[in-house]
Amino acid sequence: MRKPHFWAFVFAILFLPNKARSQENDLGGWAEFELKKEIKDWSFSVGEEVRTMDNMTDLYGLYTSLAIDYKPLKHLEFGTSYQFILFNDTEYDDLQSRHRLNLHTTGDLKWNRFKFSLRERFQMTFKDETVHDYKMNPKNKWRNRFEVEYNIPKSKITPSFSMETHYQLNNPDGNKFDKLRYKLAAEYKINKHNKFKLYTQFDHEINVNDPVDRTVIGFSYKLELNNRKHKKE
Repeated sequence: MRKPHFWAFVFAILFLPNKARSQENDLGGWAEFELKKEIKDWSFSVGEEVRTMDNMTDLYGLYTSLAIDYKPLKHLEFGTSYQFILFNDTEYDDLQSRHRLNLHTTGDLKWNRFKFSLRERFQMTFKDETVHDYKMNPKNKWRNRFEVEYNIPKSKITPSFSMETHYQLNNPDGNKFDKLRYKLAAEYKINKHNKFKLYTQFDHEINVNDPVDRTVIGFSYKLELNNRKHKKE
């Protein structure tokens, strides 16, 4: 498996959106709850998310998540997660169950009040073929996400902006970038255990049949049972 390198990521961010075909536009809403528990260098979390589409009038999918992360150093984290998905497949007009496995690593760097992070994620999505056949099953992707956060002095609000690419890894017709994602968010820390995030997200599909430009309005709530006290460098 060959990972697309950094310059391919930059090229996709800067140039591919201008070369895409005419897109269908849509508006969706996402809502998520996450429960997280930290034990020394490890963290465990469960989450539930609802996603809508068609101007928030139809279900896009339900996502149930289980995740484990390990942080050996202050600025480096490894993790894996599993998602059970009920996906509204409009092509076949049915609700399908899917299973997704993610492996990822995240590194970050702080400069003044800015925090820069890069997440590399390998994603496998298994589809149910008892009724339909799929060209890629599992569907494998490599996802690159670059994020910038800003720590506002004496404020509980943390704004952030991220860019992400999705790159196919097992397309028999040739691997391509198939999605670009841009996200602007603001997280509010209620106390050391509770925080929520409001965000707007733009998903731009490319190199796929019937591509969609989807703007997402999202809300997520996180409950942390304790805080990690970690001083390693």
